[in-house]
Amino acid sequence: MGAELLARARALVPALRERAARTEAARSVLPETIADMAAAGLFKAVQPRRYGGYEIELQELMAIIGELGRGCGSSAWVYGVFSDHQITLGMFPPQAQDDLWGSQPGALVSSGLAPSGQVEQVEGGLRIRGRWSFSSGVDHADWIFVQTVVPPGPRNERPEPTYVLLPRSDFTIIDTWHVIGLCGTGSKDVEIHDVFVPTHRCVRIADINAAGKAPGLACNDGPLYRLPRAPAVPFCLGAPSIGIAQAMYEDFVSSMRSRASRGFQLAEQATIQVRVAEAAAEIELARMLIERDCRETMQAIRANGDLTIEEKARNRRDMAYVVKLCAQAADRLFSATGGAGLYTNTDMQRMYRDVLAISRHYINSWDISATIYGRVAFGLPPNHPSI
Repeated sequence: MGAELLARARALVPALRERAARTEAARSVLPETIADMAAAGLFKAVQPRRYGGYEIELQELMAIIGELGRGCGSSAWVYGVFSDHQITLGMFPPQAQDDLWGSQPGALVSSGLAPSGQVEQVEGGLRIRGRWSFSSGVDHADWIFVQTVVPPGPRNERPEPTYVLLPRSDFTIIDTWHVIGLCGTGSKDVEIHDVFVPTHRCVRIADINAAGKAPGLACNDGPLYRLPRAPAVPFCLGAPSIGIAQAMYEDFVSSMRSRASRGFQLAEQATIQVRVAEAAAEIELARMLIERDCRETMQAIRANGDLTIEEKARNRRDMAYVVKLCAQAADRLFSATGGAGLYTNTDMQRMYRDVLAISRHYINSWDISATIYGRVAFGLPPNHPSI
């Protein structure tokens, strides 16, 4: 099914490309794009089978996200975020999944993943209030899950980082998304006003970051939901950069074939040829890295039930390095585009800004991920909760 969904995603690329500027101007993915993705079955890619999903392989999902990035970076980012959440919600307790998808199998879920909010333990669950930022795709979300820290109480001796799941009626969208890259993702703030969340819609982050410990395994036993979430699923947040960089490469090569400057054919210039070769190699390496890591991760879960600490550290390293490679490719192509690339009505400048925005996400921070890998390589504790 993965190959079929990839072909459907590829068929959407021309429409996404045509809508990209309007998506940026709207500061949110267009409703027709969400509808097209739903009609193509893309939101079922990694949804649990018990709700009509396909549970395709992790590496197949990354190829789909990357393909969508060739059309529109913001749309690919939001699709990647929603897909990340489909996997994560498949790790939640079965009753939470029934609340979410039982009567609305096509429900989409946004998030607020920077720890925030105030929480009180009450009979049967939690009361929560607060404000969370960077909720990508929230305009189209039917539910949201946010990260908070449950203080010590009757059920826990220490503070517990926790995800809590809430319906659309429990939060308010605050339009704060005025940015220079990924403008069309609509990653706005959300505010929750003192609402009750039942215990079954809460999950300890430690339980889904440990392979095979997620409560959702009671109803979903596929390898996607046995993954240790943090060192595996967030590849979704780097995959869009591959498609965007690929689109920049294709546009650059196409324009340079016939372009001249001061009487010189630019395609004849060795410096331009070298930039094309370097960018192509970086993009291809990024694609190979993400495919290898995701494929080997799925194989390890099937064979061993978990990843080694070295595999987890490698994955975190490569999540960031894939984006680093694509940002380097984007930079060398944009730099050689010249003054023509500066106009705000060109695709090249928008794609360049989108790649840079992706590289600013916490998961894609090279400094953080490289340090984790370096510590593990030297036999030191990773000192990071994702490993």
